[in-house]
Amino acid sequence: MRTAEEHDHLSFSQVSCYTNCSLKYRFHYIDCLEEEFTSSALLFGSGIHSGIQAYLQSVLEADPLRPDQILDVFKDEWRTSQKGKIRYSARDSEESLTSKAHDLFTLFVDGYDPHGEVIAVEEAFSIDLNEHLHESPCTLPPLVGSIDAIIKNGSTALIDFKTASRKPNGDVNAMQLVAYSLGATTLGYEPDELAYRYEYLIKTAKPELVNHPVAINDDDRRRFMKIVTRVWKAIQSSIFYPNPSYLCSSCGYHNHCKEW
Repeated sequence: MRTAEEHDHLSFSQVSCYTNCSLKYRFHYIDCLEEEFTSSALLFGSGIHSGIQAYLQSVLEADPLRPDQILDVFKDEWRTSQKGKIRYSARDSEESLTSKAHDLFTLFVDGYDPHGEVIAVEEAFSIDLNEHLHESPCTLPPLVGSIDAIIKNGSTALIDFKTASRKPNGDVNAMQLVAYSLGATTLGYEPDELAYRYEYLIKTAKPELVNHPVAINDDDRRRFMKIVTRVWKAIQSSIFYPNPSYLCSSCGYHNHCKEW
């Protein structure tokens, strides 16, 4: 078990986990408990992410992969990421998800704009959040992360890829892109000079790619810093409690939560 004080960094995933369910945050990041199962949706998302990363890297190196080669990356990620029991949704199996992955990769490759210049793929950053505080003093650990892609096609866009079972409905949560707009400053970018978007790979029977541009400004970054500051103070104060929601069905800490 780790103490909150032993954390040497924060990530968007940690902040998001805490805001969704602080008790899950404790189980995963402090108690370091093993999950009872792995969600197939999580494995699928990791595999798609690795495949897209491999494809964009191959474009950067002027030797683009074919969809079947990208699928091999997906399969490797599936094998290495799964830990213990896999929980599938009612209509999914390893075979059906592999088939969906192939369809999505084919769609992605066929729809990729050859005029786009890939500038960066999975670009890591570490930023001192204390330089961006706008309120009462608080010592924050650095924020670390990896930007999925930066692609120039007219404007220069910072892109985060998502998998989903349906199209996003209405506004989306832009907090991850807000966090990464801060991270982009360590890579030499002025945040307001970048465009931002999520690219959704929708795993429906007929797969789709959906681009969702997001407008980000200084007010968004100030709000993000307020959230991070309060999350960090709560972690240091050992404030952890369950937050029942639809996310519980895919959580691997069900029994630990019941025993809490």
